[in-house]
Amino acid sequence: MPASVLAVLLIGASPAHADPLPIVQLGFHNGYCSTTEVGVPANTPFDIDIDTTFQFTDTSQFRIPALGIRVILPSAYFNPHTRVEIGPQPPGPIPFELETPWVSGSAGKGCFGTIQVW
Repeated sequence: MPASVLAVLLIGASPAHADPLPIVQLGFHNGYCSTTEVGVPANTPFDIDIDTTFQFTDTSQFRIPALGIRVILPSAYFNPHTRVEIGPQPPGPIPFELETPWVSGSAGKGCFGTIQVW
């Protein structure tokens, strides 16, 4: 096969299907966290999916100070999700925070947690 035909075949080839990114699930309901310790593989990008049911303020936030990440969470009653994309990280702990102002009654103020990268 001539080199020019081989080059066209290689250039036109479809890329291999990539595996989906790992997804870390966090729940933040009425100011309380359902998960504070999660793990992900090292040197692999991953997504964080935050379920924010019963958040009654638009000043709640998710933060990873070490990575400069701060995301305002939606104010809603039922199951809004926020997706945060994180690039590949070296092994080690990554602290995170879910915060909300104290409003009243049984609402919590948030929590601190750790993403363990292994």
